[in-house]
Amino acid sequence: MTEPTPPSRWTAFRRRLAGRFGRRETGSRVNPVAVVSVILAVALVVGLALWINALTVPVHREGRPTASVSPLPERTTLTPTPTPTATGTPTGSPEPTEVGPTPTASSPSMKSSGTFDTAGVKVAAAGSSGTLRRYGLRVETSSGLNADKVGRQVAGVLNDPRSWAGSGNVRFALVADPDKADFMITLASPATAKKSCKPEPNSCISKGDVVVDAAAWRGDAADFPSQSAWQAYLVNHAVGHLLGERHQDCQKKGRPAPVMMPQGSGLGGCTANPWPFP
Repeated sequence: MTEPTPPSRWTAFRRRLAGRFGRRETGSRVNPVAVVSVILAVALVVGLALWINALTVPVHREGRPTASVSPLPERTTLTPTPTPTATGTPTGSPEPTEVGPTPTASSPSMKSSGTFDTAGVKVAAAGSSGTLRRYGLRVETSSGLNADKVGRQVAGVLNDPRSWAGSGNVRFALVADPDKADFMITLASPATAKKSCKPEPNSCISKGDVVVDAAAWRGDAADFPSQSAWQAYLVNHAVGHLLGERHQDCQKKGRPAPVMMPQGSGLGGCTANPWPFP
């Protein structure tokens, strides 16, 4: 009698697997591929759950950070600086003085009263750009000048875009109350002006105030086309010193002279110019 052939290894494995699930080989068979698929699916679900949890739960670390975040610096703006520069703030440089014209037919002699009339008019600054500087104006009574009229004329000069306000760094407003002024502009007789400005000046800075020779104001300068142009030069030149500007020379013959060049005693080949920004 022939002995039965022993089952193969695969057949034996399937029988053992079927026995564990309580089934016989002749019954419903368990597909091993399905079992493996179930195991992989469970592992995938578990892994996905752990990944989501890691994203949603914050991680707390002990210890101090190795770097700090500094706040951003405040914005800064760059302001273009024209030449010459009007800063609107007097510098600590020595107060300049200059020699002015002596009394002649075009620069009349003038008595000194020592008393002054203050302009009672107010003229607002032109524009809104730059540091606001308020000023008052007064004239010596012996000068024969009308304070209000001169005040309006000076305000027209300082509000002109060709004047120092054209730099965009400073602007000027005429006030009627000297107590509200940052500085005063005084038109004084030569004798009175000498007490503040030496030697004989067209203008000078005295203790933070502008002093203009009233005799020079009423006179004429041969190189200027009109008296009003000469007077505009006196104002702009004097206020330029208040802003810290220094004297300049003629840079090129035939060109307008710098307003900070003393133009009452020759132009050095330049042409007369009353404006900082002609």
